[in-house]
Amino acid sequence: MNSIKPNYRPYFYLIIIAIPLLFFALFETTLRLYNYDPVIPLFSPAAKGYEAYLTPNPEVALRYFAKNDTPPAPRNDYFLKQKPDGALRIFLLGGSTAVGWPYGENMMPSRLLAAKLNAAFPEQHIEVINVAFSAINTYTLLDFSDEILAQSPDMVLIYSGHNEFYGALGVGSSKSISQNRWLVNSYLALQQSSTFRLLNNLLRSITGAGSTEEKPTAATKTLMQRMVQEANIPYGSALYQAGAAQFEGNLRELVERFSAAGVEVVLSELVSNLQDQPPFVSDDGEASAANIYASAQQLAQQGHYVEARDTYRHAKDLDGLRFRAPEQFNQIIHQVAAHYGVAVVPMQRYFEQASPQQIIGSTLILEHLHPNTDGYFLFSEAFYDTLQQHRLLQESWPTTTDHPAFRQSWPLTEYDHVVAGLRINYLMDHWPFQPWQQSGNVMADYQPASDLEELAIQVISGMTYPMDARRMLAADYESQGDIDRAIAEYQALLAMYPYDIDLYREAAWMALKHEQLTEAKTILLRSLKVRPIAGAHKWLGQIYLRQTAYTDAVDYFEQALALSTSSDPQLISLLSQAYVRAGQPDKAQGIYDRLPQGESTVPIP
Repeated sequence: MNSIKPNYRPYFYLIIIAIPLLFFALFETTLRLYNYDPVIPLFSPAAKGYEAYLTPNPEVALRYFAKNDTPPAPRNDYFLKQKPDGALRIFLLGGSTAVGWPYGENMMPSRLLAAKLNAAFPEQHIEVINVAFSAINTYTLLDFSDEILAQSPDMVLIYSGHNEFYGALGVGSSKSISQNRWLVNSYLALQQSSTFRLLNNLLRSITGAGSTEEKPTAATKTLMQRMVQEANIPYGSALYQAGAAQFEGNLRELVERFSAAGVEVVLSELVSNLQDQPPFVSDDGEASAANIYASAQQLAQQGHYVEARDTYRHAKDLDGLRFRAPEQFNQIIHQVAAHYGVAVVPMQRYFEQASPQQIIGSTLILEHLHPNTDGYFLFSEAFYDTLQQHRLLQESWPTTTDHPAFRQSWPLTEYDHVVAGLRINYLMDHWPFQPWQQSGNVMADYQPASDLEELAIQVISGMTYPMDARRMLAADYESQGDIDRAIAEYQALLAMYPYDIDLYREAAWMALKHEQLTEAKTILLRSLKVRPIAGAHKWLGQIYLRQTAYTDAVDYFEQALALSTSSDPQLISLLSQAYVRAGQPDKAQGIYDRLPQGESTVPIP
């Protein structure tokens, strides 16, 4: 060192520092060139035939779970790769409640909200994209934020907090790596580096982390069971405080990131079952969760409902097994919202006002926190009303909203209730609803009570696809002459898979062949918003022709002809007929001359 001239020493130190940095850069570049263990993106291309769309990646949970964990997955929810000019794009973030569990895609809160918004603004293209799934918390939401921002959102809706302790990387989770929020978020940031992932994978292989040995599987344990590391987190304890700090810090950073990018943020209060879910874990003593819960029950029996509600909340807060967010989290939500000037959905008020004695219980909640169908309708209504009251998205909103009519018309069938009921029964047959030793004993030997239950079990177990199950039900109902129930299953399918053009064709054909022309017309008009094809226009022309709306029939036949890729004598004949009845004989003759000799008009099926 002494032989180096003083004037050159800074350059020497610079070289010493640069060599490892250069090596790291070259090593990282090489790993990326060879596509070593690539980061799983939040969004992936949609199915074949829908190349213009993206969807939440079904494997994105592998960022936080090993494959042998049987990780949760987001739902299919297509949205356009290229956001249309003037379109409004909304993302819903959260856990299992935000995704609509235990129901299917037709009861996703995002689908309900999207339908309401599109009915309110029929000329506006509005997307509500659901990126929620089970067993995640604000760490995951923060990890997703940059990828969501890359999709040009106009608004982000956040319903999160129940999974904060036991969701992936939470302080009490089996997937926890640290109670320090900065360390966990640094770990997530470093996961973007191929070199870091290589070192992490090497460490896992050496230590045996992620091994399938002694790890409970989905066949014997629920995801709820598998996520718990600390089964008793006392109220106010160091671990409890770490969870609260984790929630507040991540929520603040989330709102700050989105707000800084000009994206409107809406937070929601959290609700759970207070009255009909006793504390899972209670310490001993007079002021234990169990004793406070018993006091709340006594107060309710005496008619002191306001005091009872507050006492039920306190009992829930004292519950050592933290699957329900404490009331402190709602306070944090309001504090963060006030600091950044964002709207809050008063979800507690909505659920309380719809509950007997304004105490939230089993009339709206299935078990400890997942809403039933009435609860999910209420959930979407609360979000819609909040957007309307704050004049978000649009300055001018409809003056009235008929929520009851919307509920009545929404495609929800007996099949939905059976599937959800079985999922809830399976969950509640396991710990913590049952003693650990008795987990799964009842459902292990469960025998379906009907053909519908048997079909639902096949769907839940993965033996039958939900789409196929509803098609089978529709065919069965049709064979029985119950056309309304057959079409209802197709309407539910369209709510589940709103971008599947083949389903629109099948549903429309089901209605057409049973002379339900108004139903068929509604289905076909919806399909045109997804993809304008010749067949849908042709069917609409035939319907309008039957209904003597000749001008409309001409319009749809002309559009069908413009979209046709091959000659269709039937279409030409129908268009000629529509011209005649619309009082345009010259056009009728001109188009009729294009018919091959001997062809004649073919009536609607």
